[in-house]
Formats: sequence, C-alpha cells, structure tokens
Amino acid sequence: MLKFDTNVQELKYKVLKAVATSAFEGTLLEDIYSIPKQIVPGPKPTMRCCIYKERAIVQERIKVAMGGDKKNKNVVQVLSIACDECPIGGYQVTQVCRGCIAHRCEKACRLKAISFDPVTRVARINKEKCVNCGMCAKACQYNAIQDFKRPCESSCKLKAISMAEDFSAQIDDEKCVSCGACVSQCPFGAIMDKSYIVDVVNMIKDSD
Repeated sequence: MLKFDTNVQELKYKVLKAVATSAFEGTLLEDIYSIPKQIVPGPKPTMRCCIYKERAIVQERIKVAMGGDKKNKNVVQVLSIACDECPIGGYQVTQVCRGCIAHRCEKACRLKAISFDPVTRVARINKEKCVNCGMCAKACQYNAIQDFKRPCESSCKLKAISMAEDFSAQIDDEKCVSCGACVSQCPFGAIMDKSYIVDVVNMIKDSD
C-alpha cells in the first residue's frame, strides 16, 4: 500500500501517474483537460477554496510534469497560482514585547519604521517603511521581534528565492542550483521540479 508523507507528495504522484498512463496510451493531448477532473472529482474542494482552483493548479502541475517551461532551463519552477497562502513575512513584533521604556528597537531603526501604541505600549512596525534590515531585532533585549520567513525562503541557503510583485515566490535562476530544498519545504506544493516522464515513456515505446 502506497504511503505518502504529505498530501503534496500524493498529488504529485497522481499527476505523474495520470500523465504517464495517457502518454503510454497515446492519448495525452486529448486527456490534458480531463485529468484535472479525474484527480479533483468534486463536488466539494479538499485542499483549496474551490474545486475550480484545485483543478487549475492540477492543470499547471500537468504542464510541469510534461517538461514545464521549455525556455527556462532551471529544473525547479514556481506555480504562481498555487503560491498565495503564505503570509508576506518579514520582521514582526511578537507577543513577547513588554512595552519597555528603553525603546532600543525604535532607536535602532534609521527609517523610523517602529512606533509604540499609546494604549498598549507595544511596539509596532510600519511595513511601508520597513526594509527588513533586522536592526530592531538585534536591539531588542527580549527577542520580541522575529523574522518570519516563508518555508521556501528559509530552506534556500543561496537566497535564490524572493517575493515577486504579486507576493508569489520567484526564483533567481542565476543563483539557483536546483537542489530541490524549496520543493520539499513548500507546504502548498507551489514549487515543483520538472519531470521528463513523457520523454521516458516515448523512449520506451520507440525502443525494442
């Protein structure tokens, strides 16, 4: 009996299996639009807001399973439509903040992005001014300011992942070495490695 550590792995398996099966039968081009309905039968969604988004994501996964963007030589590819549930992240004031009177965090911020609530006396960060330099976090003696990075960003030791203008993940192909750390760490399966399973199937079919 097959066992998967996460639902993301199971979804990847289902897509690859469906693509490989259709490729063997020679009906892949005809089945491209029916596979999402097979994998996400509905009528109720199981992972996203609606079955239509789930099917749209499966559709994108099918494209990557078939080799993905041919113009991009990187094996790792972001599925923008699936990357929308992670918080923006960056430095945030946690509940550990005691509202001290030293205000070291405020003094450390050269951009004046930190102020204190007049009622609760708790520090707060103006995200429009903040550039995530981390000086406030270093200055706080309570460690009340933490850098909340997305799982994909935290997993990338080469800092090849950042946020695009629409807040989805984007990969710097010049820095990326296709190690796959971000693929395994993304909880939403929004980063996927390209598959060449169709090429393999064709090679098998053409061989003796």
